[in-house]
Amino acid sequence: MARIVRSFTLTAIVVFLLGCLILLITALRRTPPEPREEVAPTTEVAIPPVPSHDDPTAADLVSANWTEDAARAVVELNREWFVIQREENPAGFTLQWNLLKGLGKHPQLMRFLAAHPETSGLLAAQDEPGLIVASLDGLEEDYELLVGCYVQQPDPDDARALAIGLRENHDLACALKRHGLLGAELLFVFETGDDAAQEYGAWLREALQTRLEGSDEELASFGSLVMRQGPEVLERLRTNPDFLRRFRQDLWPALVRAAGSGEGMFEYYVGEPKVWDLLAQPNGSRLLQTSGMLGIDLLYGDPQTGNSPYPKSMQPQIRDVLLNGDEHTIEALLRYRDEPLFRRLLSRPITGDARRAALSHLFQAGSDFPSLLSQYDRLNDAALTEEVGPPPSGLITWVPFYYTVYEVPRKLAQGRDPSAMEWFQAICDPAFLVIDIASGGSGKVARDVVTKGGRKVTEQVVEQGANKAVVTKLRNTGLELAKKQLSKEAAEKLGERGLSDWIITGTLREMQGAVKNALGRATTFEITKPMQFLFRYSGVGRSSWKRWTGMEARLFMRGDAKVYIRMSNLAGAVVGSRAVAFIERTGKDLALGTVVDSEPGQELLRAGAGKVLDANAKLVEWRKQISAWWLLNASNLPVESGLGSGVSP
Repeated sequence: MARIVRSFTLTAIVVFLLGCLILLITALRRTPPEPREEVAPTTEVAIPPVPSHDDPTAADLVSANWTEDAARAVVELNREWFVIQREENPAGFTLQWNLLKGLGKHPQLMRFLAAHPETSGLLAAQDEPGLIVASLDGLEEDYELLVGCYVQQPDPDDARALAIGLRENHDLACALKRHGLLGAELLFVFETGDDAAQEYGAWLREALQTRLEGSDEELASFGSLVMRQGPEVLERLRTNPDFLRRFRQDLWPALVRAAGSGEGMFEYYVGEPKVWDLLAQPNGSRLLQTSGMLGIDLLYGDPQTGNSPYPKSMQPQIRDVLLNGDEHTIEALLRYRDEPLFRRLLSRPITGDARRAALSHLFQAGSDFPSLLSQYDRLNDAALTEEVGPPPSGLITWVPFYYTVYEVPRKLAQGRDPSAMEWFQAICDPAFLVIDIASGGSGKVARDVVTKGGRKVTEQVVEQGANKAVVTKLRNTGLELAKKQLSKEAAEKLGERGLSDWIITGTLREMQGAVKNALGRATTFEITKPMQFLFRYSGVGRSSWKRWTGMEARLFMRGDAKVYIRMSNLAGAVVGSRAVAFIERTGKDLALGTVVDSEPGQELLRAGAGKVLDANAKLVEWRKQISAWWLLNASNLPVESGLGSGVSP
């Protein structure tokens, strides 16, 4: 009986426990599960909703009406630069960031910014950023070639003028630059908006297109003429209706004929704007061809040397003398030009033979010529003709350009054009054109790189390559060109000042050859000196020149047309040491990229020495650098050279 009771009790306990278990399970099933935190897909990461001045985000730009694509691209590209600026240059950073936000007012630019975020600082500094976009948008292989022009001209006013100039001329500017004419874009920077500018632009495009098919020296000579005389020509077109009417159809073709040698070499006329006045004279074309610069000297004088012009009433006689080429009369015109009695003698209605005879006697009188002039003045025309007798026999016909060769250099030696020497000194720096600083080298360089390997060794190769230079004997270049237009003996008599215009043309010619040889190759060359010279010579882009000169910045161009910057350590006092380090690092990376592009660099990679810089990284580094460069300039860096206070807001 007791056994039965125990068995029943045990069974009851088991049933009870099972019941409790069932109740517990039921209760658990009725309890709602804890909510799980959902993680957004990695492809749809949300932009942080709260922007911060200390931590700029794409959301901050989006809130200023940027598109997300453009905002993300700009913030990602400039992330490192923003950190540097926020810590080292907070006032400049604030201005840069606010300028970027201001681009939200231009929704039409967002597509371009998303594709080219490096241009954000360039555009942010502009009141009309669409002008720059219009000059760059839609370009493919020419984009890097043209955007380099804006790297060279970061000043907002200069960049705007450049954008206007390139608007209708970007194809021609690219063709000229690929032809090796650095700074070709400067030719198209002039004030537009009227009939004169339209006529000037049409002439410029037509003349440049023609010379692209000719020799390098003809293109260089014309480029020199435009840089010096372009502003003068445009002013005459604006102020002289007759000049506007005749310029392209009459006066310009006459100058080309006088210049000779294919499409013309213009060294005689580069510094003589009054050549247009001479051409406007009756028979002006023939007058220029027969008398050269002498006609300008006699008809218009030269205030800088004290050479006075003959009166307008005597211009017909002067023209006749020059056109007839009577050397004795021409020499007398030069020797006695300031003698009133000589001018009266020249105006008397006597025969040409009698006048030549009288002049011959004046030459023979030497320093006593004033008393002989007084005697002639007392005689009537018939008595004077009888007194002087027949002219000497065997007259030498005056040779065109004879006086040009000797008289013009004399004027230069007297300081007629002081700025000519400034230009001469500007181009005679031995380091004017440095080529191939980072071609990757050959032979031993390649073997050393492959043997030792690594980025550090590659950097050493690049820096050693900087010692390579093409040093052109500029005076010899100018002398060579002068001999083509003058006799050998006459050219060799020219001093440095007399040769200055030929030297400038020769320099531009040498530049073309060097640049054409470098473009398309794995090479890097410095363009600091050429661009300084071109800015000074043309008068275009001077504010930009002062900016990067004041920042101790040096400009380089790769064979793939990318222009980039390197800075001296001295620039740290101006823009900040970390900013300099950033720009210097990216510049060095671009030079390393050139090494990788070369055959030795490829051999280095094949040997497993380490990946230095692939094509995409090279592009990103270039974009980072020029973006930082434009942002730095957008924050109103002082233009003048005394830049001790850093970037001002």
